[in-house]
Amino acid sequence: MTAASPAGPRRSPYVGPRSYRADEEDLFFGRERESIEVATLWSAHRLLVLYGASGVGKTSLVAAGVVAQVAGGSAEILPPGRVSHSSPVPTAARSQHNPYTFALLSSWSPHDSPNQLSGISVTEFLERRTERRDRYGDPLPLFAVIDRFEDVFRDHPSRQKYRGEFIEHLADAVRAIPRLRLLISIREDSLASLLPHEAVISGESRTRFRVDSLSVEAAVRAVARPLAGSGRSFAPGVAERLVEDLCTSDFTDRLGNTTVFRSETVEPVQMQVVCSALWDALPADVSVITEKHLRDHGDVRRTVADFCLRAIADVARDHGLTELDLRDWLARSFLTELGTRNTVYEGNGQTAGMENSVVHALVDRHLLKVEWRSGSRWFELQHDRLIEPVRAGVRHSFDSDDGQPGQAIDYLRAAEWALADGELELANKHALEAVRLAEGDPRTLGEAESFLGNLAYQSDRYEDAEKRYRRAAVLFELVQDSTAVGMLLAAIGQLLLRAGRHAEALSDLQGAVTRLQGDVMLRTELAHALRQAGQLRGAEGAYGGVLSYAPTTVDALAGRGAVRTELGDFAGALADLDNLARLRPAVAKRPPVLAARAHALAELGRIDEARALATEALAKEPADGAIRWRAGVVAARSGDTMRAVAHLRAALENADPPLMPHQRAGARQLLDELAPEQEDG
Repeated sequence: MTAASPAGPRRSPYVGPRSYRADEEDLFFGRERESIEVATLWSAHRLLVLYGASGVGKTSLVAAGVVAQVAGGSAEILPPGRVSHSSPVPTAARSQHNPYTFALLSSWSPHDSPNQLSGISVTEFLERRTERRDRYGDPLPLFAVIDRFEDVFRDHPSRQKYRGEFIEHLADAVRAIPRLRLLISIREDSLASLLPHEAVISGESRTRFRVDSLSVEAAVRAVARPLAGSGRSFAPGVAERLVEDLCTSDFTDRLGNTTVFRSETVEPVQMQVVCSALWDALPADVSVITEKHLRDHGDVRRTVADFCLRAIADVARDHGLTELDLRDWLARSFLTELGTRNTVYEGNGQTAGMENSVVHALVDRHLLKVEWRSGSRWFELQHDRLIEPVRAGVRHSFDSDDGQPGQAIDYLRAAEWALADGELELANKHALEAVRLAEGDPRTLGEAESFLGNLAYQSDRYEDAEKRYRRAAVLFELVQDSTAVGMLLAAIGQLLLRAGRHAEALSDLQGAVTRLQGDVMLRTELAHALRQAGQLRGAEGAYGGVLSYAPTTVDALAGRGAVRTELGDFAGALADLDNLARLRPAVAKRPPVLAARAHALAELGRIDEARALATEALAKEPADGAIRWRAGVVAARSGDTMRAVAHLRAALENADPPLMPHQRAGARQLLDELAPEQEDG
């Protein structure tokens, strides 16, 4: 084979420890059988759960193998989906909407602005898409992937309350869209968390597929075949020799006995790390890779040891530990007295005396693997080949491949991963470093400030969140990103509403609406804010504006129906709430909506219906101030003064959430009218 010109660098045919992308299908080998099997199962079932150990290649299999099998004119395929959010989106701006749903839709439709995706369900998003049909007029199947689904179960506690609703969103979409084929990819140690939800999502049309390590034959293909067209090739038997080295490891125990292990499978990450190192180390003029090249540049033991020590250094740096201490802990915990691998179960917060966040980071770095046994997670070293570097490795210090500090964007992405794992302190540390390195780059600096605002918001530090969001808004204004500025102003408005600073909140929300003209949910939020500020006519008009633009916006219908009861337009309120019940029966059953409807019915003389609805709303949300107040109105209109007074006093004294100021005034006025009558009785 002719050597490629040494004038320029060759494209590496190996991807190292990262996953393959969809545009690297020409480099992806060794998973031909799995690609066909998974594509067949995906086509035949409404839900396919793909699971396997961390680093086994699930993401690569789908992106570079399976998608190619189902692509073409016979199917529609969405981009890979994720459930973790990106830093430029201020969390507080969408505090009432599901963050998992928003993140998923953002990844499925990366070119849509956030305001186009906010507040809509998975079903609504998919129904908006133009349905593609085949030449016979039948709808094409719609294939959708959700990768790293374990993030839903490992996320920060403040977001776990959204999990059930998100799973319901997926189930609604599977029921509503028959052509949808959903693939969920999840780490094997989190599979038990998903199992109770499988039937909810897809009923009986579901199956699973386990992804294992590569067989020897598959590994040889994965090593040799990517070189086609690269200007290089392996000499006969050399690729097989490299794979044999990957299958074989040995170590000497403390008694001096040497043990050789041979595995029948190959770990994909180690294979890619070794092949990438070999490729990068070869002299530019090499066209045929010989056994000598393998000995000089492809030593498996040395390359894997370097990879292991680099990972230990990175994890130690990220978590404020020394490399020596972390390696010593690994040796004490995961090696037996004879030097063989040991297993350790995950404790509540710590594993063998080390914070679980550190242990999870080592899993993500492919040094540890985790299994689910008898209701617990158990960790061990990923491979016997890691025994020697853990036990006897030399201390190294790595910041990056070229010895230079990381870039701001790298720290920001590391912060996002830390947040997805629920490690707020580490996420904050990385984001602050991104701020330090991003001076002179307003966009990256704005993303980092917005991310720090999200962290502050999730930790209930609302003043700090407001400051970070305002800094980010100024920076995005510099780069003329009106969408980002609008989102940040919306977040600030929500924070100010929470603090009771209604006038300031309205100013920021108006600014957000100006920048995000087509954002229906933001206009609805502005109407909510006007109502909370006591500007009921303005709120009614704002809701009406939303409904004139999007007549089926359920939050606007519910909001205007509630406002109209407070304005005394009970017939208009009932018309809105009747329309809502036709459009979305589930929303019409929410306690605040039931209570508003009961209020309107009572004022219109339909007492029996009003009582039943008020009772139902109270049973679901007995502490809600507005529901208590409306129940008091219903009781008063039905002549039950004692019950009315009890409800009104509860609404005024110990409600959660409390009444809005104008509701409080109405409750106080009615109580003043009823209390003398109660005393006279």
